[in-house]
Amino acid sequence: MFSKSNQIYSLSSFSIVLLLLLMTGCTNFGSMGGGGGDTQEGYSSASQPYYPPDFREVLIPDGLDMNREDSMFIKTNSFNGGVLTFDGRIDVISLSDFFEGSMPKNGWKLSGVVKAKNYLLIFTKPDKTCMITISENKLNFKTVVNMYIAEDAESAGGGAGTGSVGGGDNFSVSPLQ
Repeated sequence: MFSKSNQIYSLSSFSIVLLLLLMTGCTNFGSMGGGGGDTQEGYSSASQPYYPPDFREVLIPDGLDMNREDSMFIKTNSFNGGVLTFDGRIDVISLSDFFEGSMPKNGWKLSGVVKAKNYLLIFTKPDKTCMITISENKLNFKTVVNMYIAEDAESAGGGAGTGSVGGGDNFSVSPLQ
């Protein structure tokens, strides 16, 4: 059998190892999620509501990180638009309420809403449309927001051709930077 001093030594050693494992686990936990202020490769993070690049008419709430790898911006002579993808740990209903409140402040009119398992919000302006889908990703416990923004550039007063693809001067596709 173990003597009392051996039992105390074994218990102390076990406690120290357990404490070290817990500290290591907590250290890694902070770098796993989309915690405020951390920036991961392919993501941008903000600490307060912000306007994403190239889309200065859509306010994004604090807690959503932009996934630049899944986002893109498209310009042609007749069309400007893109897809913006965000994720974060924010309730679907809270996000819907945020967009329904903030979009009209930026001149958008709520044109349609579908509230089911996933939410779909449709906003319009003259010559512009913004569709927002909000869904939960059960695998990583995050909410995913996809924004599909389109502008009829010809009706809005001029073309937007800034680059060339396939030999033309009127088409550009670029990832957001």
